[in-house]
Amino acid sequence: MSDQSQISATVSAATKERLDRFTESHGLKKNYVVEQALLFFMDARRELPDEALVPARIVLEDEAFDRVVERLEHPPTPTDSLRELMRGQRR
Repeated sequence: MSDQSQISATVSAATKERLDRFTESHGLKKNYVVEQALLFFMDARRELPDEALVPARIVLEDEAFDRVVERLEHPPTPTDSLRELMRGQRR
């Protein structure tokens, strides 16, 4: 009796293309890459608290979204403390 089992999953065409390119360029089998990815994902979910996982999408109310856009389009001038920190000069 085999210790292997087949699973089925639907992924986007873009993800399949990336998988195809990745496995071909690295000389790997898709089965191996998919199994390793699943194992890494399940281990990370088990070991990390839920708070450590950042959602792929953030939902904002209109007013909060407008504030984010304003900050991105017109960022504030960096403070002296920030400049020191970015230069590695902070004590």
